[in-house]
Amino acid sequence: MPTIHNKPQAGKTGWPFFVYLLIVLCIGVVSPSRAANSFLGPMSPAPGLIYDVAKGDYVRLETLQSAAAGAKYILLGETHDNLIHHQRQAELVDVLSGDGLKRAVVWEMINRDQQAALDAAWNDRKIEIEDIGAQLNWEDSGWPSWHDYSPIADAARKNQLPMAAGNLPDALISPLMTKGNSALPVSLAKKLALPALPDDTKALFDQEIVDAHCGMLAPEQAPPFSTIQFARDASLARAMFDATHQKGIKGAFLIAGAMHVRANVAVPWHLKRFDPKGTSIVIAMIEAPNPGDANIMPDELLNGFGPGHSVDFIWFTSDLDRSDPCDGVEMPHVQSADAQKTPAGDTDSSNTGENADDTANSDADADASADKPDTATQDAATNANSNDNGSAKAKGSPDTAVESPAKATNSGQIIDPEPSNNPMRRIMPIPPARPKE
Repeated sequence: MPTIHNKPQAGKTGWPFFVYLLIVLCIGVVSPSRAANSFLGPMSPAPGLIYDVAKGDYVRLETLQSAAAGAKYILLGETHDNLIHHQRQAELVDVLSGDGLKRAVVWEMINRDQQAALDAAWNDRKIEIEDIGAQLNWEDSGWPSWHDYSPIADAARKNQLPMAAGNLPDALISPLMTKGNSALPVSLAKKLALPALPDDTKALFDQEIVDAHCGMLAPEQAPPFSTIQFARDASLARAMFDATHQKGIKGAFLIAGAMHVRANVAVPWHLKRFDPKGTSIVIAMIEAPNPGDANIMPDELLNGFGPGHSVDFIWFTSDLDRSDPCDGVEMPHVQSADAQKTPAGDTDSSNTGENADDTANSDADADASADKPDTATQDAATNANSNDNGSAKAKGSPDTAVESPAKATNSGQIIDPEPSNNPMRRIMPIPPARPKE
């Protein structure tokens, strides 16, 4: 019983004390849910808060650290163009490496056919962290600046962790669009062992891809994109699993878009195929709603990941000031049939081993797809992966071609199937293409 400092004196009425006691007792029996909805209401997400999905409550970093300790696979989801997300990912790579389990760092942003270049840059300690991006032609890749991602590499080097390329080679994208999984080179197909895309996952991916393309894709055009996303998730998962076979490496981190780390449909789903006993934890960086917005609870934000269990922890960050990514977007202009044929010998001489086979087979598949029908979807996907850096890239089907997303359409608008300022970009299956200066 709390101390009553204004106790009524003898001979006077005791009703003030009775009223006070009644108020204290009433407050004491109010249910947590009713108390939470009084005056201020339940707490909305705010930058810096960490939400434990299983507990349904905000927790400290130490709680997250304890939950992740010993997990073989740790997946760190991001919105690609948010610098704060990369800072938090770097912090987690550093903090979570304190459990004594040495993990490789697998990157969505680096393709499998770049592994040799990545190894050469990473193992040469004369190359500074800030200069590694240049060794990978990062600035020509369309991803946000290497400077934004470099803190993650810095944390990996601090903890003496290897880094691994996880994404599919760009040269595979056009063949996958037209031929499906049969376009995968034999060696890679054997590694990925792709099953049929589950119906419910396909429906989810198809809808997300239509939505992410600002309504410019018809529902019937989405399945090739979903095929690619499914294959990419499998590629990232396989890279994580394969990394654990390196000497002294017992697990892997994944740096990827938030929708690629979803436990129920994305990379962890494939990890269960490759490593049924491997434990994993999913931590997604999510931009908190603006303070002036309507009260939104963390569970409501989880709906954006689709049905079912998707993430274990959410680390909320500040939002970015973005314009509507769908403003002025139009589908690319279709060029003549001969505009984008693959020049003979257009390959990357740096590819070796399995990666070289993957790229060579992919180019052959691209040439073999000349009899495929014209689709705006195929063209957009192809051009989203085209760069002018001289490396082997998938070209459009010889029967169809579109202007590169870095070029203007007939109406003068710039089309980028995965624009860097699009918050929905994290669900897109195609790496971004950025206009050259």
